[in-house]
Amino acid sequence: MTHGDHTVSSFDTELSHLERRVLEMGGLAESQLGAAVEALQKRNTDAAERIIARDPDLDEAERKIESSALSILARRQPMANDLRYVFGNVKIAGSLERIGDYAKNIAKRTLVLSKHPKIETPPEMAALAAHALASLREVMDSFTTRDSRKAEAVWRRDQEIDDLASRMQRGVIQRMATQLTEGGHDAAEVECSTHFLFIAKNLERVGDHATNIAEVIQFQLSGSWIRETRPKGGEPGTVLSGGR
Repeated sequence: MTHGDHTVSSFDTELSHLERRVLEMGGLAESQLGAAVEALQKRNTDAAERIIARDPDLDEAERKIESSALSILARRQPMANDLRYVFGNVKIAGSLERIGDYAKNIAKRTLVLSKHPKIETPPEMAALAAHALASLREVMDSFTTRDSRKAEAVWRRDQEIDDLASRMQRGVIQRMATQLTEGGHDAAEVECSTHFLFIAKNLERVGDHATNIAEVIQFQLSGSWIRETRPKGGEPGTVLSGGR
């Protein structure tokens, strides 16, 4: 093996290690989100506490990816495709870290909701959570296989998550309005409804970040960003800040 061959092989190994870190982080983000949804549905405070405790693992994973990418950029000075790939992995890690934040946020709200077990979870949440999880899983699959068509499919389905989030928010608001109209004023109902509204927004934002990842994958593979306007669903007037 020539010195040049050795250098190329070493560089490929570094890129493979970087990819593995991103895949591991994606697996952790998916695990955290799935566990957060399950904890919410079961009002399981022990599971919620574990999710919150594991959030720093995602932060550390992002830092390691950033550090590895900076090291590659400084020592290898990659060009064209390799540069896009390294840059894109850092952006993907950033989206995965935010998804982890939303999982933690849902877990924190579960701790409050668990105090009011008689107040039911909105029926729309199951479908919304399933779509958000599926988008994350599929976009990371497209990263693994470098499948631009699968990434584009995730990108185009984002509006479905928007629609489901909007439907859940409308249902929660309608439930609150009905209670007020009937002369009721249950403080626990109002508190829980507020948390459900934010959880809907958290899950919508998960879909947004899965779509961001899909755009990055398209950039990595093609060298250009998607110029088409991102399809959006939902209705104005129900947008809330997701929060950390």
